[in-house]
This record gives sequence, structure tokens and C-alpha cells, in this order.
Amino acid sequence: PVSPASLILKTVYEYDYPRVLNNVLPPSIRILGWCPVSPEFSARFSCGQRTYRYFFPRRNLDLSAMAQGLQYMMGRHDFRNLCKMNCEQVYNFERVVKGGKVVSPQMVYSVSME
Repeated sequence: PVSPASLILKTVYEYDYPRVLNNVLPPSIRILGWCPVSPEFSARFSCGQRTYRYFFPRRNLDLSAMAQGLQYMMGRHDFRNLCKMNCEQVYNFERVVKGGKVVSPQMVYSVSME
């Protein structure tokens, strides 16, 4: 048996992953944080919901037409023609777009979708 007196405490230091990654990424891409996950976790297959944000340089874009087009994407749709085909792991190509908006903050157009 191991006695508590014979145990050696060891301090484990965690890598500063955001700093390490930000040193090799271009300035336009930044890592803000991270958290450990189980080995079974897949960013592609384990999540229950995603939020996408698309940014466009400000040009002569028709924001009302973009907002109208975004409304056509609301609801449940089959996105098989937009998916990376992986028939071994993906069998359902339907997704539900719950919300979206077109905004123009500080000279950059943004489209957010959930």
C-alpha cells in the first residue's frame, strides 16, 4: 500500500495555447481561449448548435436584398449540396436555421446565422 507521506506532489503547468497559436497565426485571426475536451469529442459531429458569422467588406451591397434572401434560409432545409459529403458519418443533411440578421456595424457588413 502507498502511504500519503510517500506521495510526491508535482506542479503541472498548462501551456498558454492562445499565445502559442497567436504567434503563428496572421494578425487577422486570433485565438481568445480554449478548453479541454474528451478524446471522443468532434467539433464537427458532437455539437448540438452552431452560430456562423460572415463578414463582408463594405461595398455597394444591397442590404435589403441580403436580408430578404436570408429569410428564405429560415426553417428546416436539406443542405446536402452545400455539405462535405461523408456518407459514412453523415446520413441527415437537413438543418434548421433558427435566426439570422444582416447588420452594418462600423463599415463592415455581417450576416449571423444560428
